[in-house]
Amino acid sequence: MGGEASGPDQLRAAVRERAERGADLVKIMATGGTMTVTTDVTAAQFTTDELRVVVDEAHRHGLPVAAHAHALPAVRACIDAGVDDIEHCTCIVPGGVVAPVDVTSALVAAGTVVCPTLGHRQGMTELPARVAAMMAKTGVTLEGRRIQVGELYRAGVALISGSDAGINPGKHHGVLPEAVIDLAGVGMPAAEALASATSAAADACRIGHRTGRLRAGLDADLVLVDGDPARDVTAVRNVRMVVAKGRSLRDDVQAADAG
Repeated sequence: MGGEASGPDQLRAAVRERAERGADLVKIMATGGTMTVTTDVTAAQFTTDELRVVVDEAHRHGLPVAAHAHALPAVRACIDAGVDDIEHCTCIVPGGVVAPVDVTSALVAAGTVVCPTLGHRQGMTELPARVAAMMAKTGVTLEGRRIQVGELYRAGVALISGSDAGINPGKHHGVLPEAVIDLAGVGMPAAEALASATSAAADACRIGHRTGRLRAGLDADLVLVDGDPARDVTAVRNVRMVVAKGRSLRDDVQAADAG
């Protein structure tokens, strides 16, 4: 986790170190993050050639590469470098967010998975100060973002659900159901929205051979909810039980409390 690197040699060494330590995936910050003080989310932090070094070295070790990218130039660089997954893929330009045809076409052609990290806490009425400041500066709006993600979906871009949980009060842990609901809200059928957080997400993380589906031989990872989310996707908010590898997490918690 963490670490800084600059230039091809350092980047290659950083990837190699993580592979040797048993990492399952390499993630690189192609742009700064909204919650990082002094960062500029509209600027690319690495060149295409530097990103390509990361991808080549990671793939040599059999590891996929995910890239955090907000600015449009960084998204283009990620596509050109061959990253496997783009987190956020906000495509920020002066005045807001866009979904250029050449970018969406390139994402589809390359099979690049995009995790738009939708979803916020229910009832949220005020954004964290840093997020609000970034949005005011760049012209980004939540509605504009939803429209953009809908355009990505209709263009055929592979979308999965991730929440970016834990970075601010609007993105608390447990907010993933809202990301699924938001994807359905931009036009994705409920069944696909559910798959975006299960089978499609597992495949993107290279663990589809272990989990993500109800199938003999896979881990018994289950989420039980009240209602039928295939008919009303908001049922994913009503979680009754979580089972991980065949064990009820509620039972484990009760056992720990009793101990």
